[in-house]
Amino acid sequence: MGQQTNTDVVDLFKEVYGDHNDLLPDDNHLATFIPFSEKGKVGENYNESCTLTHETGFTLSDTTDAFELNPARAGTVKQAQVTPYISVLPSIVPWGIISRSQGGGKKAFFDATKYIVKNNLKSHFKLLEILRLYGRSSKLLGYVSYATQDYRNVSFSTGTGTLTLKDATTLAFTNGVNTASKKILIAPGDFAAGIWVGMEGVKVNQVDSTGAIVASGSLTAVDTPLGFITVDFTPIAASSTTSHRLCFDGMEASKDMVGIHNILNNSGTLFNISTSSYSLWQGNVVDVDSKKFGMEVFQDGIAEMVNRGGMDGDLKIYLNPRSWADVVTAETNLVAHDSKYKPTKFVNGAEGAEYHSQNGKATFVSHRMVMEGDAFALCEPTWSRSGSAEASFQVPGMAQEIIFPLQNQAGYAFRSYADQYVFCHRPADNCYFKNINDESAS
Repeated sequence: MGQQTNTDVVDLFKEVYGDHNDLLPDDNHLATFIPFSEKGKVGENYNESCTLTHETGFTLSDTTDAFELNPARAGTVKQAQVTPYISVLPSIVPWGIISRSQGGGKKAFFDATKYIVKNNLKSHFKLLEILRLYGRSSKLLGYVSYATQDYRNVSFSTGTGTLTLKDATTLAFTNGVNTASKKILIAPGDFAAGIWVGMEGVKVNQVDSTGAIVASGSLTAVDTPLGFITVDFTPIAASSTTSHRLCFDGMEASKDMVGIHNILNNSGTLFNISTSSYSLWQGNVVDVDSKKFGMEVFQDGIAEMVNRGGMDGDLKIYLNPRSWADVVTAETNLVAHDSKYKPTKFVNGAEGAEYHSQNGKATFVSHRMVMEGDAFALCEPTWSRSGSAEASFQVPGMAQEIIFPLQNQAGYAFRSYADQYVFCHRPADNCYFKNINDESAS
């Protein structure tokens, strides 16, 4: 292979990365739990079938004589109209990397470019995982703290208090911000390290309660142990617990998919179906009341799901690593198990802890993109994920080159593309746990 032409580069890229070449990240739990599938598109939307009521045309009788049957009253099956949302992530491969792979064929090209390409896909899948959880959430990616409570072993009043950093220096926040150092303390329960770590440079918007952008810029740093971020703009102090929120650019304008948090909290109309007409269209919400997430709380949620939806089947419970540690610690410290605690499998150091409950098997999964105050108990058969495209380097129906030379930069540009949504066919079989406080004494 002598001099590489644009066609050579395009053909190599298509051949080497056409099937992702096993580059998909392994921490996108929801992408695995809810596999992508193509469905029939109707106009700009996709149809998803939902069974919202039971068959009710039954007849009772106290005689053996021939008796009249009541007419059928069929269960309600609705076609929800769901719109997928597009995300595009561009990257650049420098000329030097391309030129240094010449002469070595596919393997040399792959070895030279795989880290850039892998990082693009990993970054795109991470964004989609965040949106699957918190797309269209009322709290977006978290409120600016105005909390009056102990947080990170410090007593805060309306988001005002002083944290001690790892180097023993102190950092004071007033109503959730330190304007001098451009730091924002995220409200207790709203911080998720996995959302922010590694996202330096991402555009962050601070929006008020109406959704208007009041400050905007880029993320520059994250403090995982203490739950605050640093930005390159002057943040606005909170004036109430819900006065200001944070989000990635575009989320404030609802350009993202409807995520699980929104779906399970919905109490109005979603996908053209109203909860006031169909009780099975509303998810279960359990307020943990600022306590740790434990088995007793979990069993309360199971009871709600069984009572309301008649849910019967295995569950996956996605929770923040801090709460997952509490669940594991509580279970390993149990000496005697009463009727509520019937573990079928527990392995120290495993990725998941499995238990039996009245529903069947329940598996707790640590998910670093779940906020510290949240947990989601999901019944797998009720969820689906679809659209026109899983995240990849191909746009369905287009023959456009997926890698092309830049005009004013020394490199080739390539882009990953996704067009999808996540959907729940029966929210009543699922549960959202809110207001978890892993720092609580109980």
